[in-house]
Amino acid sequence: MALTKKNTKNAVLGKTQLLSAIASSAMLAPSRLPIKELDADVFVKRMTLGERDEYFEAMKEVKGKGNVEAFIIALVDENNEPLFTLDDIDIVKTIPPVLTDAVILEFNVINRFVIKKPEKKDDTDQPQEDEDLKNS
Repeated sequence: MALTKKNTKNAVLGKTQLLSAIASSAMLAPSRLPIKELDADVFVKRMTLGERDEYFEAMKEVKGKGNVEAFIIALVDENNEPLFTLDDIDIVKTIPPVLTDAVILEFNVINRFVIKKPEKKDDTDQPQEDEDLKNS
């Protein structure tokens, strides 16, 4: 019996189809992040291209390291609505780093601000190929 090659080409999307596909996908849904110390999950914001540009501009104005401001932007509810605002800076400053660091790291990875370090497959130094992210 002869094997035939399956047509495995993906569909090519036009502008309208692309925007519709993005809107109906989970591409912009917030990322659910388990926080073991709280025995609960939080949501971390996924950004659009425009939001990323606005974020970079806003962070240029921040005095200091910007961790508080980044956390405020990063932590959202399941509808991508912020849990805190800049009016809550004094409250956010009291949140322990075990939570803020986890949220900011997830925020940086899912929005591709950093390259996620490859994980080891076993005891060798071989990275897992499918875990790498590239700078955008």
